[in-house]
Amino acid sequence: MRYLTILSVIAGILLSCTQSLAGTTDSMAAPKDWTWVGTISVGPAWESAGQTQTFYLTPDIIKTYAASNITHALAEGEVFMGIQKQLPKMLQGQLGLAVAVTSSAKLSGNIWDDADPTFDNYSYRYQIQHTRIAAKIKLLADRGYWVIPWVSASLGIGFNHAHDFQNTPLLSEAVTLPNFASNTQTSFTYTLGAGVQKWLKPHWQLGAGYEFADWGQSQLGRASGQTLNSGLHLNHLYTSGVIVNLTYLA
Repeated sequence: MRYLTILSVIAGILLSCTQSLAGTTDSMAAPKDWTWVGTISVGPAWESAGQTQTFYLTPDIIKTYAASNITHALAEGEVFMGIQKQLPKMLQGQLGLAVAVTSSAKLSGNIWDDADPTFDNYSYRYQIQHTRIAAKIKLLADRGYWVIPWVSASLGIGFNHAHDFQNTPLLSEAVTLPNFASNTQTSFTYTLGAGVQKWLKPHWQLGAGYEFADWGQSQLGRASGQTLNSGLHLNHLYTSGVIVNLTYLA
């Protein structure tokens, strides 16, 4: 339901902008064989939940970190710079470099002493902030319709900063545990997207769409006194986002 609400708001903004600039949309610049292109994209995204993990902290201490299924919204923004090339059948292809930054995803759950759900004695929470640099391609079909549909994909390197791990006793007699240390993990990352955009006036387009992202791996560092394994880790963290983009074509 929240996705439909956001999409309705974006559609309303797009419609009002195009109506107010209706007198200029027909005077857009003639297509060139190739041209420089830049895009700024912003919007909300929703993370996937964490994963339940069980491992030894020392030879005598084992714990289960039971992840909750709660997901949270976060903000993301991206800057894309590249070139656009005219293709056959009224298609355009874009290729360039994208740099994206997000606010922190929030993960949480409970800690079971001795990996036994009977000893559900603590809760935990921590955050992951994601930055990526990626090669990105975008394919647009400008066939003279009211909007221009597009699809996109990117592949690059992500920097996942896991931080601010905190545990909280759920029982008055439980003693607070040492917290896992913050850590930045480098990982492969990719995105897939689809949407539409509309000429506002020569050189400028406004659009909206959906983007799926895989942040790749993340990992917390060891806690004080820990001798085995590392902190909590994820092989993947997925997000689904609704984006609004503003594009300039030189």
